[in-house]
Amino acid sequence: MYAFRLLVLVWGVTMMMTTAMPAAEKDMVADTIVSRRQMQSIVEFLSLDHLAGRAPGTTGAEVAECYIASLLKLWDIEPYGEDYFQEFSLTGLTNTSLDIRLGGHPLSFPDEAAGGFSDSRAAVDVKAPLVFAGYGIVAEDWQWNDYPPDSVRDKIVLVRVNDPHPEDPAKFEGPAMTYYGRWTYKIEEAARQGAAGILLIHTTESAGYGWHVVHNSWTGERLYLSESLQSTLSFRGWIREETLRRRLLDAGIHLDDLYRRSVTPGFTPIDLPLTMEISGQQRAREFKTRNVVGFIPAARSTERNNAIALSAHIDHLGVNPTLVGDQIFNGAVDNAAAVAAMMLSAKILKENQSSLRYPVIVLACEAEEAGLLGSQYFVDNLEPGAVMANINFESTPVGEAARDIIAVGAKYSSLEDCLLPVLQEKQLAYSHFSMVQHGWFYRSDQFSFAREGIPGIWLSAGEDYPSGKNWLRDFFEGAYHTPDDEFDPTWDMGATIQTVQITIALIDYLNRVQPTLHWKDRLPFPRK
Repeated sequence: MYAFRLLVLVWGVTMMMTTAMPAAEKDMVADTIVSRRQMQSIVEFLSLDHLAGRAPGTTGAEVAECYIASLLKLWDIEPYGEDYFQEFSLTGLTNTSLDIRLGGHPLSFPDEAAGGFSDSRAAVDVKAPLVFAGYGIVAEDWQWNDYPPDSVRDKIVLVRVNDPHPEDPAKFEGPAMTYYGRWTYKIEEAARQGAAGILLIHTTESAGYGWHVVHNSWTGERLYLSESLQSTLSFRGWIREETLRRRLLDAGIHLDDLYRRSVTPGFTPIDLPLTMEISGQQRAREFKTRNVVGFIPAARSTERNNAIALSAHIDHLGVNPTLVGDQIFNGAVDNAAAVAAMMLSAKILKENQSSLRYPVIVLACEAEEAGLLGSQYFVDNLEPGAVMANINFESTPVGEAARDIIAVGAKYSSLEDCLLPVLQEKQLAYSHFSMVQHGWFYRSDQFSFAREGIPGIWLSAGEDYPSGKNWLRDFFEGAYHTPDDEFDPTWDMGATIQTVQITIALIDYLNRVQPTLHWKDRLPFPRK
C-alpha cells in the first residue's frame, strides 16, 4: 500500500505539469510562467517523510533520483550521457565507538568533539602529538604560509576556522570568508602537509553556524570519494572552543595567546605539550550513488560544448535515530526548493529550445552535504570546454517575491556584468548576501565549477521582502540542517518562482548577447 501511494503521488505530480512542446521560436522571458502549485508539487514530494531525508545510498535518495529522471523524460529533455544517471562510488564510514582524549582527558562525543576516521579500517587507533597551526593556510597570492616544510608531519594539527582578517586589507577579503577559511580547505591542506589528523576549533562566529550543525552533520555516516581517502589523515573532526580552552589551561596554555601569535608575521606552528589519543571502531561500506543529468541541445547546432549548466543538489542529511522527537531531515528548503527552481527552469528552457544558441545541462547532483562530492565528480569528468557557465540553485527562499536578487560569486566573473542589465530591466535591486562571513560561495555546488575555471554563481531571490521577513537569512539562522526544514503548504513560493524567472532572463541575455565570459582580478580561492 505504501509503494502504491508513493507511485500515485509521483504520477499525479508529473502529469499535472505535462505541457505540449511548441514548434516555433518563442520569447523565453515573456513565456516564463510557473504556478505556485507546480513549484509546491516538487518541493512537497522531495521532502516527504517517505524519502527519509534523501541521504546518498539510501532508498529515499534512489527514489529522488528516479523522480528527477522521470521529470526530465516527461518533459522530453534527453539524457546527457547514455542514460540520465551518472554513477559514481562513495565510501561511507559510520562510528560504532569513539574515544577521544586530549592530554589524557576524555572528550565527550559529540557534545565536546565530533568527527571520525578517514581510514576505512574497522578499528583505528591514532596517537600523536598536538600542534597548533594557526589558520592552517598556505596562500601564495596573499603571502601567507602557516606550514613550513615538514612542520606538522605525523602530528595532529589544531587549526582555527575562517580567515586571519589582518589589519592589512590587501590580504584575504576582510570580513568575507574566502575558501582558505572553509573547513574543507583546512582538511585538504593538512593532508597535503602530511598531518596524522586535524581538529578544527569551533565557534559560532568563525564557522558561521552553531555547534548543532556540527553535531548533525558529523555524527552520522561520513561520505568520501574513495580516492580522497588516500592520504596521511586518519582523523578529521571538530572541538568546541570552550572545551579546548579548559583543556589547554589545565596544561598552563592560554588559547588567546595562541590566537594572538597566529596573526603575527612569521608565525610557525606551535608544538603543544599534549598528546591526542583517538581510538574506536567503525562500519564501512562502498556503494554507488548517482547524479541525474539531462541535456537540452542548442536549436541550430549539434555542438555540445559551451553549455550553460544548471545545478542543484538532491541529497540531504537523512535520519538521525539518536534525536528525540522528529528524526528526519526532510530538507524542504535545503534543497528541495532549489531543485524545484532548477527543474522548472529546465522545463521552460526545453519549451523554448528554438531560441537556444547554447546547449543546457541540467545537473541534479548527489552528496553535496558531504563536501560537494557529486558536482566535483561531474566536473572532474567533463571534457575541456564542455561548460561555459554554471547557474546553481541552493536553499531557494520560499516566501513572497523579493525586491532584490543575489548572485553569490558573480563578482568574481563577468557573469555579474551580464546579470546587471537583466535586473535593471526587471526593476530589481542587485544585492550581495549579507552573511559574507560564512563563505557561502564555497559551500555549494557552483564552487566545483569555479575551481575548474568555469564561472559559476548561486542565483536566488534576495533578502529584501515586502513583509519585512528575511526569508533567506532567517532560514540559515533557524531551520537549516535541522528536522524543522519541512514543507509548509502555506508557503507563498513567490521568491522561488522569481528565481526561475531571473534564471530564464539571464540565460536569454547570454543567448542574445553571446558575451565572452572571464574572471575578474585576483581570485580568493586556489584553482585546480
